[in-house]
Amino acid sequence: MKLVTIRAYDYKDLPDNAKNNVLAWLDEFPLEYEREDGTMQYEYFSDCTDENDTIEHCEINGYVFDQYGRPIHQLIESEV
Repeated sequence: MKLVTIRAYDYKDLPDNAKNNVLAWLDEFPLEYEREDGTMQYEYFSDCTDENDTIEHCEINGYVFDQYGRPIHQLIESEV
């Protein structure tokens, strides 16, 4: 096993072009919810007008990214 150092960024700390890459990645897994009429609806983060919702979603789920907005949270091993 090799120990590698990777710079990880929170969504809110990324430049705009990297944030667009994050939104494209998040759109691969839209949020599904049921409407009042019983039909299912999908919500895409790229359609969200409130950036704070995206920031909160990434923080709650522990998502971090490289400088280009590629997800790297699955590479981080937490010490227990």
